[in-house]
Amino acid sequence: MASVRVRLLFSPVGVCCRLSAGVGRLILQWPEETLKRGGETVDISCYQNHTRQLAYMFWYQQPPGSGLKLVASTSMWLQNSYAEGYSQAKFEISRDNSDLSVMTIKNVTCEDAATYFCAASDHTVQ
Repeated sequence: MASVRVRLLFSPVGVCCRLSAGVGRLILQWPEETLKRGGETVDISCYQNHTRQLAYMFWYQQPPGSGLKLVASTSMWLQNSYAEGYSQAKFEISRDNSDLSVMTIKNVTCEDAATYFCAASDHTVQ
C-alpha cells in the first residue's frame, strides 16, 4: 500500500502589542511542526493570553508560495464560520473555552501541506 507523507508547519508564536494601552497579547500554537501520512488527522492548538478573552479566533492556511487564506473563524458563542472552499468535514474547529481553540485537519493530503496561523480579535475583521 502506497502512502503519501504530508508536512504541515505551524506558526509557533505570534505577538502583537496594543501600544496605546501598553498591553501585550501573546498567541501560542502547537505543535510547531508535524509530519503526517496521507489519511491521518492532525490537531493544531491555539492559545491567547489576553486578560479579557477575545471574542473571535481565526484560522489561516498559507500554502507554499501563496498568500494567507482564511480557513474559519470561531466565536466565544461557539459559532464557527467557514470561508469558501473550506468545510467542517475537513477542518473541524473547537473552542472549549475562551482562551483555547483547536483545529483538526482530517484525512490529510498533499494539498494540506502548508503553514497554519491563528489570530484572536474582539472584532470580526478577518
